[in-house]
This record gives sequence, C-alpha cells and structure tokens, in this order.
Amino acid sequence: MDKRYENYCMADPVFFEAPGRSGNGASDTDFEVSGRPVPEGWRQHRGDMWLELHPLGEHMLEQGWKVHASGTFDNAERIIETVWEYCVPRRYGFKFLASRHAFLGQNSKYAPRGASGKLVTIYPRDEAELTDVLTGLAALLEGEPGPYILSDARYESGPLYVRYGGFRKREILLESGDVVPAMQRPDGELVPDIRRPVFEVPVWVTPPDILKKSIEARTVPSKDTFPYQILKPLHFSNGGGIYVAQRLSDGLQVVLKEARPHAGLDMEAADAVTRLLRERDTLAKLDGIQGIPRLYEHFTAWDHHFLAIEYFEAERLSSKEAQTYPLLGADVDEEQKATYAQWAMDVCRQVETLLDEIHDRGVVYGDLHPHNILVLEDGRAVLVDFETSSFDADGFQQAMAAPGFAAPREYRGTRVDIYAMAILRLWLFMPLVPILTLDREKIHDLIDAMRENFPVPAEYIEAIRTGLGTSVPRTKAAQAGIGRPTVQVQGEATDWPRLLDSMAAAIKASATPEREDRLFPGDVRQFSQIGETFAFGAAGVLYALRECGYEIPEGADEWLLSAVERSSTNQPGFFDGLHGVAHTLQKIGREKEALHLIEQIDPTLDQLTNPNLFGGLSGIALNLLHFARVKGDSTMSDRAVQLAERVAETVASGRFPQAGGTRSGAELGLVRKSKGPAGLMHGWSGPALLMLRMYEHIGDNSWLDAAFTASHLDLDRCRVSSFNTLNVDEGWRLNPYIETGAAGVAIVGSELLRHRKDGRLLDALEAARNTCAAGFFVQPSLWNGRVGQMVALQYITGPTDSETIQVTRRHLERLSWHQLGLHGDVVFPGFQLMRISMDYATGNAGILLGLKSALSGTASFLPFLRQAHQES
Repeated sequence: MDKRYENYCMADPVFFEAPGRSGNGASDTDFEVSGRPVPEGWRQHRGDMWLELHPLGEHMLEQGWKVHASGTFDNAERIIETVWEYCVPRRYGFKFLASRHAFLGQNSKYAPRGASGKLVTIYPRDEAELTDVLTGLAALLEGEPGPYILSDARYESGPLYVRYGGFRKREILLESGDVVPAMQRPDGELVPDIRRPVFEVPVWVTPPDILKKSIEARTVPSKDTFPYQILKPLHFSNGGGIYVAQRLSDGLQVVLKEARPHAGLDMEAADAVTRLLRERDTLAKLDGIQGIPRLYEHFTAWDHHFLAIEYFEAERLSSKEAQTYPLLGADVDEEQKATYAQWAMDVCRQVETLLDEIHDRGVVYGDLHPHNILVLEDGRAVLVDFETSSFDADGFQQAMAAPGFAAPREYRGTRVDIYAMAILRLWLFMPLVPILTLDREKIHDLIDAMRENFPVPAEYIEAIRTGLGTSVPRTKAAQAGIGRPTVQVQGEATDWPRLLDSMAAAIKASATPEREDRLFPGDVRQFSQIGETFAFGAAGVLYALRECGYEIPEGADEWLLSAVERSSTNQPGFFDGLHGVAHTLQKIGREKEALHLIEQIDPTLDQLTNPNLFGGLSGIALNLLHFARVKGDSTMSDRAVQLAERVAETVASGRFPQAGGTRSGAELGLVRKSKGPAGLMHGWSGPALLMLRMYEHIGDNSWLDAAFTASHLDLDRCRVSSFNTLNVDEGWRLNPYIETGAAGVAIVGSELLRHRKDGRLLDALEAARNTCAAGFFVQPSLWNGRVGQMVALQYITGPTDSETIQVTRRHLERLSWHQLGLHGDVVFPGFQLMRISMDYATGNAGILLGLKSALSGTASFLPFLRQAHQES
C-alpha cells in the first residue's frame, strides 16, 4: 500500500485528483484572501494548488534566492494576508496555497517531504530585496509557528526559510529520459534543480551576508548528544521517521518514533506531535496488556519529539498473509485452504481479544488494519501504532484510517473498532477492501467470493455482518454515481460485446476537453506532467479505443496536439513522452503531425543513455521501426539501428546507466528502494525485445545473441516462490506483473524461444505459466493486475492451449470482484483500488484492450508485440 495515493483522494470521491483542485473558480475551502480582487497593475494565475501574483512590467528572474513562509492550519490565512500586505506595495512577486484543501495536501502525513511546509513563496529580484523581505516580514511574523521546511535554511526563529532555485518553470531532459526542473550555471548550461528534503547550495552560488548565519546553523552539526544510536530506519513520512534504535545508556533495543512539530497533518489538521503525545498517553493507559508494546520514554531533541517503545521481532500481518494466502498459487487444494482459514480465524480471535481489553480500559484503538498488526514467531498477535487512539469511547470519530478500513463518518467511539474488525475478518480472505472506499456494497460480493473459495463457518460470516451493522451508509462515491453496472460479469453468461461497449462508453463520458492538464482521469502520475502520455494519459486511452474498434471522442486528437504544444520540454520516451503520442497520432489518422513530432524530438535522442522500454532508447527505437515499416522510410530504419546499437552496448556491459524509477514516480516519492530495474518496462526485457526485432529486421545473429543476453539479465533477478510461481525479486516484494515483474519477462522470453532453444528460458516459462494462472490478484489492471496476467498467459502458451482456456475463463469470471458501475457503465478501480482510472496502464482503457485481446485476439494489448503467436 502506498499511502501517498491518499493525497489524491481528497478533492474528488470518484477519480484521482490534484489535492488542491476544487473545480473552476472559488470553493468553500478557499482562504478568504484567495478571493481578493487582483491589485491594479498586477496579473494573477490560479493553478490547482497555488495562486500566483506578479506585478505587470516587472522583470522576474529565472532563478535566485526565494523566500518561503510556513504556517499552521490556524495561522495560514493570517500569514498569507501579512505577506500580501507587505509584498503588493513593494511590488514583490509571490504565490500562496489557495485553499485549505491545498494546505492539507501540502502538509499531510504522506505529502512529498521536499515541498512540505511551503505555504507562501516570495521572489526577490536582488540581494537588497531579499534582505528587505527577510527583515521586514520577520518582524511582522515573529512568533508565528509553522513546520520546518526541510529543503531550506531557516531565517532567525520565525516561519521564514530560504533556498536557492528556479523562479520560472524551466526543465531539462536527463540522460535517463526523465524531465526534471532546471536552473542555469554561469556558463549557461542547465542543470537539475531537484527539491530534496535537505538544504543544498549550488557550488557556483555565494550566499549573501544576510543568510550566512542561517546557513551555518543549518549545516553545522548539533553538539547535543542524542541518547540513542539509530540501527536502521523503518519508515519515513512528512511527520517524521520510525527507527530501530539502541539506547546508549543500557543497550536496550527499541522502536523510536519521531514527530515533527506542525507537520504530517491528518484530516482534522492534527500534527505529528499531537498524535505522538496521544500515543504516549494511550500506551501508558494500556500498560500491562500482553500484545501492546511497552512505553519506555518520551523526550525531545532538536525541537522534534521522540517515543521509545518496545521492539518486537515480528512480521506485519500484511506481509505474513502475502506469503501464505493460498489463492496466490495456480493450483491450491482444499487442505491448504482449510489450514489457512484456521490460521486466519485464530489471528482474528487474538485481535478481537486485544480490542476487548483495550475497550475495557476506556480506549478506542482507532486504526485497525493489517499493517498495524504484528505476528510474532510463536504466532501471537501484537497491535502497534496508537497515534490515532482516543479516550472518548462514545464520541470518537476517525481522522486517519487505512483505505477500506475507515468506518462510515456516522460511526462513533468503539463502534469504529468493531467495524474495522469486521473488515479485517473479510480482508484475510479477500484482500480487496480498499475498493470499499468507492462502494461499500462491494462487501457483499467479497463475502460471496470468500464463501466460494474458503471453508469459513457460518458464525464467522455472521460476525462480519454483525460488525458492519445492519445498514452501512453509502460512500460519497456512491452518491456521485458509483454502483452496480447495468452489464455485469456473470461467468459464461456474460454479454461480453455489450460489456466492452459499456466500458468504452464510460471512458468517453469521462473526457474533460475543457481541462488543460488532462483529458481523461487516470493514475496520479499524470499530474506530474501534462496528461498526454501513453502510460497514464490521453495517448494510451485513444490508442486503446481505436485498437478495439471504437471511435475516439470528437476533438480528442486536437486536445492531444494542443497538449504537446503546451508541454515545455520535449520528453522523447514512448510510454512517458512524445514518441508514444506520435504513435497514437498515426493510429488515429494524424500521420503528418506524428511525423513532424518525431522529427522535432530527434535531436534530443543523442544525449539519452537509458536503454529501457518505458522512456528510454528501446521504446523509441521500436517506434522508429514501426514508422519505417508504415512509411517505407529507410532513414527512420537507419536511426532505429543507431539507437539499437547503443542499447546493445549497454546490454553487453550488463549495467543500467541510471537505476530505477520514472520522473513521475520519483516526484511523487513512489519509487521504493529495490535491487535495481528489472522487467519489461524498466528492466532488461525491453532491450531484449528491441534486440529481437533488430534480428528480425536485419537477420544478423549477433542481435539474437544480445536479445538472449538481455533476457538472462532479467532472469538473474527472478526467483520461484513457494507457490511455484516465477517473480522478479525487487528486494521488498516478489513481482509477478507485466510492468516490472515476471509476466513481462516471460512475454519477451516466449518470443525468443520461437527462434532458438534455451533451457533456462524454458524452465522460467514453466514457472511463469503458474504466475499468470494464479487465482488472486489485488488489481484488475493491464500492467499490474489480473487482465495483464490473463493476456500474458495467452501470449506465452497460445490462446488454444486447453489449460489456458480454463484459466482464462476463471480470470474473466473473477473480474466481477473488481467490477463497478459509474452511472450504469462498467468501470474498474485503478492502482490501490481507491479511485476509478481510465488510463492505459492502470485503468479502464488497458482493461478494455486486454479483454478485447483475450476474447477475440484482434487487438494488440501492447505496442510492438505480435498478435498472439503470429508467425513471422
């Protein structure tokens, strides 16, 4: 579970949306100052989160020392007003968060730490103005609290902070193919301007005198002795960190929880310190209960608060379940299901006993979910994380909760825990409960699926129903149109043509041509770029519609072209940039514009070194080969060969020039530490596919040799699980999927085996068949879900394989677990299951394409692949 997605659930109950967005114009969460008239002689621009004001006719620097003001929920508007009154008469440009939604989004527990705390930004034009801003506002804002801005140096003791960086939007294309903010060195070269949660000064910049004391205070280590040695970090958030630590005085090993003042806000605007003190008081009240960690001490250091609590050698329930859940295998017998059911019900009995003891002491736990339950080696359950607990056993209302486990807002006190306990009982057998944030009526479908697949007694199911309550209130999403679709997945009785038509209709109905940032609602990653890309934006949606035989929405092609014109940097990649847009433009009849786009971005290709398929040279070269075939253009073919030769050199070296992640993922903090890139989109299987296509294009065996070398590099990252499934070992999880997992490796491997026998690949594909035939997948999507595994299996084995036919039928039937309706049309949830997505990688468009491919074999679910086992 990636908690950062919750930030994008604040503004809209149905689709992922930018945290500060509330539609066009003002909203009831706006700060009053946001509605002020634009001062005479000024211009104003309002984005999703920020309201910018700049004096007309005044030159704004490209970069320099910018001043940030932080603030709390209570004083934010007062600080903005003070800055307004100070800056407007002096004609200093500035911007500020326009609404309370935007403020909570910027300062929430899982907001990006590099931007945390920034309420106002001021743009001085020279050192004199910087001095005036700091000295003048420091006097006016003295004593105002606010969170420490991690990327800046603090000026004196107030809420003002300073950092050197870009003023205007400028971007640079990196060798990896990623686009990042930029600033300019004195010699004119653009370099990355990365906003990290550490203070950094460019090497060519000399800090002005007024900042020297602030910078020294920020960069000189503290002389205070910290009473613990940090052994390893467990978790970081905007509110602080969690660490395994050892007390220096006696060697005691503890869990150390850190809380930053005024940071890491919840929906009630309570900060991390408030929650840490709440946990301190709760643990003291629960002292002596076995299964509740002991509290050792509370102390402060560097203005941060710390709790030292009991450390357990244990595993999270969520991780334990992922290792033992029977449906993760392709073949599971009734004995395995019965053994798992007994274990799951025993865990529930222990947790329920703990909750009863907690309630007997007048405490509401308030945040029951699998990540907060530890399982010791002897099988005992432990509850951790009491920062949202309460002594109000009758009136408590949740301000933070895990998706799906959050009780309806109408539920109070211990009723909140009883509801979450019912959801936990369900989660252990059907871990799809985040979908309940969209429609709580799906509870009944999940209960039915649990009964069909596990031997659970009637009293266990009755305990779930009792815990939920007799009449569970509807979600906001249900009030906005989410519910049961008019066409449903019903096994062999499903009217598939009608269902696909309904999915296409839902996609078209979701289009927002009036918006400049995106045409179709999709994954949160489209918000880090204009929403034109293939993976998460309009290009992939339009490709899927056309590939499935549907007309694209009127004006969609013009929107796509306009989006390209609005983009400030020519990001060339296929799935994250302009080559993917060009591919779609050609498919929808705008070939002239597609060719112009390819010509326009060609000069940028010489600096790229990233060989991957997603945004690197492999995807670009494959697209050039596609256009060379379409146009009979040898120039494009020659360019593809040039790029492929560079990829071949990388394959021969066995090392990626730059490891892991996409620009959008990095900006959101979604890229987790792993063993390096692997799989079809970000690893070696993308280059293997390019090498194979080069072999087919040129006929030189050296290309085929390189293809097998690249494929084996990905196999080096794979291992077979206890379920006899092939997975990419990412260091923190085993990945079976198309994007970065074993299914993508197997897709390319199956093509390679058509040209040459290879024992290692043959063995891997046997295990990959089990991977794709598994009984359970958390998500329905093409790249990271059930539909992708279904089409990958067909691709690996051939659609006429008898076992594949049976597994495909099961995959199709179990899509009902995820299926929802939006105003009656068929839709599916995106990544994390909390909101509907229409995009290619995570949502309806990719699922539509995958279903069309699986049912008819007439659609290509992934560009550059042959239709299922098509002969050369």
